[in-house]
Order: sequence, then C-alpha cells, then structure tokens
Amino acid sequence: MYRCQNKGWLIGKRGFTLLLVLIFSVTGCANRQIFDETGLVTLVGYDLTKDRQIRATIVMPSINPEAKEKMQIMSDVGETSKGIRDKTNLQSDKRVLAGQLRVALYGNDMAKAGIGSLIDTLYRDPSLSSRIFLCVYEGETYELLTYPYKSQGNIGTYMYRMIDQNIRGEKIPSSTIHEFIRAYYDEGIDSQMPYVSRKGDEIVIKGVALFKGDKYIDWISPNEAFILKLIRGKYKTGSYEISVPAKTFNMTPNSPAGEKEEVQLVFDTINSESKVQLEQVDPPKYKVNIHLKARILELTVPIKLDNPRLMRKMEEALEKELERQARIVMKKLQDLEVDPTGFGIVYKANVRRKEKMAMDEWREKYKKARFEFQVKATVTRNGVMD
Repeated sequence: MYRCQNKGWLIGKRGFTLLLVLIFSVTGCANRQIFDETGLVTLVGYDLTKDRQIRATIVMPSINPEAKEKMQIMSDVGETSKGIRDKTNLQSDKRVLAGQLRVALYGNDMAKAGIGSLIDTLYRDPSLSSRIFLCVYEGETYELLTYPYKSQGNIGTYMYRMIDQNIRGEKIPSSTIHEFIRAYYDEGIDSQMPYVSRKGDEIVIKGVALFKGDKYIDWISPNEAFILKLIRGKYKTGSYEISVPAKTFNMTPNSPAGEKEEVQLVFDTINSESKVQLEQVDPPKYKVNIHLKARILELTVPIKLDNPRLMRKMEEALEKELERQARIVMKKLQDLEVDPTGFGIVYKANVRRKEKMAMDEWREKYKKARFEFQVKATVTRNGVMD
C-alpha cells in the first residue's frame, strides 16, 4: 500500500500502476500535440537584397506523411533576423522554432557586407547550439535552397552531414559559431569557413572562405587549405596530390613514361606536426618547421619503390613541392591581408608590450612579414600505381 503524504489516502499496488499509466498517457499525448504543432528549422540562408535588407530563407522538414514535399521552405525580407522569423510564423501552420538549427548559410554578397551581427544574434540565442556550422555560398542562398533537387531530401540535414564528414576527414577547417566568434574577437587570427557551390543537382564544397574581420574577402582551394592545415598544426588524416618533375626519377624519353613531363603523386594517411618560431620582430620573420609521415596511395607512372635511394628522392620532391606551395599560399594571404593561420597570435606572444596590439596594426606588419618553410617528409610505405 502507498500513502499520499498530503491527503493521507491509501492506494493499492494495482491502483498505483493504473495511476502511472494514466499520467504517462496524458503526458505522451501532450508532447505529441506540441510536436505536431511546431516546425523545427534545420537550415537558414541569408542574402543581401538590392535595398540592403536581409532576406532569410529557412528549411524545415515536413513531418506529415501525406505531404508531397519532404521539406518546407519559407522566405521573407526584413531589417533583422529575429523580425524575419516572426514573419515566417505568419506563413506557416506550425510554430517556427530554431532549436534544431544545424547550418547557417550566407550568400556571397551578404558575406562581403559583413555577417558579424547575424552570427552574434545566433550565438546569443540560448535555444541554439554553439555547434551550428557556418558556411558561405557563392551565389544567393535563396536560389540554392529553392532549387528543385531530385534526390537530396532534407537539404538541411544533407548539408550538415556533408560539412561534418569533411571536417572529420580534415578536408576543410571546422567552422562552428563558437570557433568563428573566438577568432573574430581574438586580435591575431582571422576566421574561415567552407565555401559552397552548386553544380546542377549537386551541392559541393568548393573550398574555404577567408574573412577579414566579419567580411568575406576571397576563397582558397582545398589543396591550399591543406597547406594552411600543415602550417597551423597537427594533421592526422586525409590525402594530398602533387606534381613532381619526371626527371626526379631519372626518366628518359625512351622509358615507358618518358613522354610525361610530370608525375602525379597522391599521398594518403598523412600525419604531421609543425613548429612556428618568430626569429625577427621588425619586420616579422618566421621559421616554420613541418614534419610529416605519409604513404603513397597512387602514382601515374610504373615506378618500383623498393629502392631506398628512389624513395628518398620522392621524399625530397615532396618536401620541395610543399615548401613551394607554402610560399605561394602565404604570399596570397599577405596580399589579401588575412591571417587565418594565426601568425599574429605567435607575434604577440613573443613580443613584449604587444599583447593587446590591435588587428589593424598587426595587418600592417603582416604585409611585410617573411616566412621560411622547412619540410621533413617520411614516406612510410607505398601503395598502388596506374
């Protein structure tokens, strides 16, 4: 028997069980009713209109099994993102909630104008996760999200999984709200995020978008982003393709691949570490030592790699090519005046009275900085060849 302390009632075991069943049944119905009446946004896209207003386009999955479309897409224009959300509620038969938002997408023009306030609004919303992925689209997000795809299903979930698996595979840098805000307020490094494009029915990650403050400046290719990853620190997985002069392997016109001027090498399962040293203060001069281990996954010519001397030549070719690519990438970043690698943080940590140096002051020094790259490569084992 159970006694209710407030009333002194006695309830038998059977009655107590029935009471629990009744409580959970009522609770279950209430939750189901709330779920049926809400729309959970999974993706939002922001565009800049011609009159400098914000167009927001939201994507919600359709939970009605009788609905022809798998998702609902609504769009409206306003001065603020919160105001637009209120407007979209007037277009929907469900209450629009953003608690399940997974991706925030910014159109090219919107990103160039500056997206700091939009990201800050998301960051301050207690109902949202700081793990929301951010990315830039090369056109207008409205066009991307309203395109009649044949097999994408829920485009919000699709884009989240696409970005997530490429981040885990170290093809692109992680780009959550938290990471963007941290870099934005840190005077010594610039933010970056995936740069997305559409080719027909396919949505692809074209490269990495570079930011100067909260404004999108330009983008770099995945191979260039790989070089930045090597410079910044540890790289645990992934692959990289380079071209090496055929003469590196003593090929002659009479050899089977002698007509080739270059050999394509694909390295896989790369593990790397880097060390950045500030050797001179004014103008800044850095020495970057990169150590990496890799295996050869693919070759475009039939080369026997059981010869230690030939393997060392391949390692030297990889070292020289990566050093060359690093110099090219850093020159491009200096011309754009963006520092996604965080050389400014290293500078401030090693120079007295520069801990609170403003980003504008650092950019002036960054344009004049010099970089020396030294790569040490070890090919641990070889793979296959064409």
